[in-house]
Amino acid sequence: MGEGWRAFQLVVRRINLVTGYASAIMIVFSTIAISFEVVSRYFFLAPHDWNLELNTFQLIASTFMAAASTQAARGHVGIEVLDSILSTRANWWRRFLADLLSAGFCGFIAIHAWRYFSEAWEGGWVTDSVWAPRLWIPYFFMSLGMTTLTFQFLVQILDERILPLVRKE
Repeated sequence: MGEGWRAFQLVVRRINLVTGYASAIMIVFSTIAISFEVVSRYFFLAPHDWNLELNTFQLIASTFMAAASTQAARGHVGIEVLDSILSTRANWWRRFLADLLSAGFCGFIAIHAWRYFSEAWEGGWVTDSVWAPRLWIPYFFMSLGMTTLTFQFLVQILDERILPLVRKE
């Protein structure tokens, strides 16, 4: 494929790298915030209303942001026993169909997550807590994560399945 495809691959790789590191940083901050809450409750008998929601938002964001980076490393759950049972050709088709179906599912979720984000943004949706943070924040990270995961699947489908066939001919 041409320069456009290589540029798209590079952008996807860089976004995966940034979101993967951002995800790790969010988990560290979430750990610090949870520890702060535990110390505050235990020693000072002073719980915080904001801590649970902050950590929920951070864990949602970090989970969805790390999805594409994890997929790039093929780190998601797989059924490895099938590799040894099935033939090379059957495994090729199994992986191809799994990637194709996963890309379709993630793309479907991404489209609807962006719609949900838009509704939350325009509607000014907030949580029911006293702190009442905006709900567009976790919806944005869900949308971003599913979009980058879809793009990662597309890169893998083309690079690992389609382009090797085209190059053979």
